[in-house]
Amino acid sequence: MGKGAVAETDPLSLGVVGYFMAPGGRSSHLRELVTGADVVLLVGNRTNQNGTDSWSLYPRDATFIHLDVDSAEIGRNYEARRLQGDAKLTLAALAEALRTRDLSAMTGRRADLESRIAAGREAHRADMLRLVDMDATPVRPERLMADLDAVLPEDAIVVADASYSSIWISNGLTARRAGQRFLTPRGLAGLGWGLPYAIGAKAARPEAPVVCVTGDGGFGHVWSELETARRMKLPVVIVVLNNQILGYQKHAELSLFAEHTDVCDFEAVDHAAIARAVGCAGVRIENPADFRAALETALVGDSVTVIDVITDERAYPPITSFQGKAALDY
Repeated sequence: MGKGAVAETDPLSLGVVGYFMAPGGRSSHLRELVTGADVVLLVGNRTNQNGTDSWSLYPRDATFIHLDVDSAEIGRNYEARRLQGDAKLTLAALAEALRTRDLSAMTGRRADLESRIAAGREAHRADMLRLVDMDATPVRPERLMADLDAVLPEDAIVVADASYSSIWISNGLTARRAGQRFLTPRGLAGLGWGLPYAIGAKAARPEAPVVCVTGDGGFGHVWSELETARRMKLPVVIVVLNNQILGYQKHAELSLFAEHTDVCDFEAVDHAAIARAVGCAGVRIENPADFRAALETALVGDSVTVIDVITDERAYPPITSFQGKAALDY
């Protein structure tokens, strides 16, 4: 959930780390930089299951420094040097204290570290060419994220619904400056929060483009809020990944049990038609080549727009616990 705190274009940024570092994950080739760390500074980090890859990512023998405004969170899962306070003020104080120290040994290691990170990023790009057909139909979510990443202005706000949508934007989009806004509900909210929260973000920052990425399962909870957005004249863009399944549930059940329950599959729904029925703009995308133009038009328009994209139900993010599970190759 801290995506956007730092620029991921910085040569020292690993991007988001956690439970989606399997092949195809942006930081998949950089895992050893985390597992081999001797000092870990946690800032506002709940050290929960997702962010720690089921508590397997951070080395137990590292020195942990945990900064949080809530004392109950500090040291909850990792014994830590405790810093209770406002994150911004405390980090500024730590930075000021570091300026009084001799950091020559650390700065001397910087070039090698930057080289390792650059090599990991390049290896990820090679993985994507090998693992994902960006021109496939039904459309791959990775293609949608690549196109969104290419056109998204830095002042835009991207809101993700729960489940896969949060992982797609965390892994597929790039924070190009500190403070760029990516709002994801990991551990905070369930399916259906995406569109209402996008409406709230647009109300708070009406000058900023707001894009909501949601699955058809999450969007199905909140279709009616399209009328709310239209009535309040809050032109958000909703990208619906329409794969006719509850993706995370179906794939997790297959991964764990090699079969799935009967609530995971939907009948076909045209979400673009629903949007038009309430006076919003609705575009249905079946060819990946058509998505970028529809997105660019929506971003400069003044209408609430639903872009309903028919996506591959077999596509899933690089979740480590899914790796090597034959039941997912259906």
